[in-house]
Amino acid sequence: MNYMEYITCFITGFAVLVFELASFRLLAPYFGVSSYVTGSIINTILLALSIGYVLGGYAADKYKSARLPYLVILGSTIYLFLIYAVYPQILQSLSFRSVIFGSSTAILSMFFIPMVLLAFIPPYFIKLLAHKNHVGKAAGGIFSLSTVGSIIGGIATTFIFIPHLGSRITFFLTVILLLVISVAGLWRFTKLSPLLLLLFIPFKFVSANTSDFLYSTESEYNIIMVTEAHGQRFLRLNKLWGHHSKSLNPETKLSGDYYDELLVAQLFFGAKNTLILGNAAGTSMMQIRHFFGTHVDGVEIDPVITEVGKEFFGLVLDDKMRIYHEDARTYLIKNQEKYDVIYVDIFAGSAYVPFHVTTVEFFELVKKALSENGVMAINLHFYPPGSELKEYILNTIATVFPYSFLSQHILYSFKNTTSLQELRVSLNRKKIPLSLWPIASRTFQKIRKVKLTAAEKIFTDDYAPVESMTYEVLRELRILGIDRGIPLTQTP
Repeated sequence: MNYMEYITCFITGFAVLVFELASFRLLAPYFGVSSYVTGSIINTILLALSIGYVLGGYAADKYKSARLPYLVILGSTIYLFLIYAVYPQILQSLSFRSVIFGSSTAILSMFFIPMVLLAFIPPYFIKLLAHKNHVGKAAGGIFSLSTVGSIIGGIATTFIFIPHLGSRITFFLTVILLLVISVAGLWRFTKLSPLLLLLFIPFKFVSANTSDFLYSTESEYNIIMVTEAHGQRFLRLNKLWGHHSKSLNPETKLSGDYYDELLVAQLFFGAKNTLILGNAAGTSMMQIRHFFGTHVDGVEIDPVITEVGKEFFGLVLDDKMRIYHEDARTYLIKNQEKYDVIYVDIFAGSAYVPFHVTTVEFFELVKKALSENGVMAINLHFYPPGSELKEYILNTIATVFPYSFLSQHILYSFKNTTSLQELRVSLNRKKIPLSLWPIASRTFQKIRKVKLTAAEKIFTDDYAPVESMTYEVLRELRILGIDRGIPLTQTP
């Protein structure tokens, strides 16, 4: 039995899945995590594999060299080492193009050729190992081990490599593994093959450049960065524009951002407890505790972001503050509590909002979690006026919450019948912290009732083309000359 050939197929199968999964993380900082990026990656890899299988089968019928597959793997390794050295520059140069063109071009230039070469190996080895009347046995063994390698590569990348090593180290070590197997395979034909390792001495592991950041790390969900400018810190995810948390002014405890406007929801009917969906580093949570001293629960899917909040944004939990690390909708499904206020501020580490938190079914879960006089406050800073995306979002919410009022950046949706007059009366009866009066005043100067404009223009779990509408928004902004899309908030 030719163990080396089977081991080689196992390793190439392993490498294919590692590179495919790692590519999602490599592209995320530049193109986000939308279905467009996912589709570009998967389709490119599948196309490359299909071409590689054809070429491997053709070569197997024409050549009988046992050395050729290892030379092919070596060629893939050389290409990947070169890509490793320059891929940040490739991605940066393409990041200002559209998501579809940029991500497709990036994955083609980075992984198409190596995937073709790695897919070349199984069909070639099948012909090489097949003896008379044993073609099926050889094919079954080769594809079985290649598939097992892919399964292990997928499990290892998802649960070990990315969470504990990061995407860049994962990339580097997998290329080293391919280099080792190619040199080991060529060793049988020339004892000088280990000298090939000398060619790669210049390619040593270099960690990603984080000089522009106060702090940078990688979690299961995001590439997390903390920047600092003008005395304030900003939480950024995946190197994309905008920020997801902002440090507070140490004296006023205000952010100078939409987080302050969210606080108005606390003033309407004397909120005693609040739920924040999309807690990030805890900006809103800390403000609520400071101004109102009430109970706050936060839901943040990424536990590393919470730790960053504690270390860099002054997040200190007390007995009235709890954080749950899970998906917002999953939390609502399991939740048994009633909240007076629920904040919805959810972005998937990019401009693309997860579709399952924009639908009628999601907002029905939010409504169910509200107390009798409860209010939902949702950040709509991302959605530009007049866009189809904003129209659908407002219609969807108005379907579930008929009494919804839009201010500059925030939509306030009430569980029960409410009018603007009632809100003003309620506000006048409250003892409002002095620093919040200007914010409340500006909010009521611009607030208006939201009406359902078209019953059919809503998002449901069955139909929610959020990503295509978001893509159109970003495309329009690029036409207008605004690079990198809409900032979630203004970032220096």
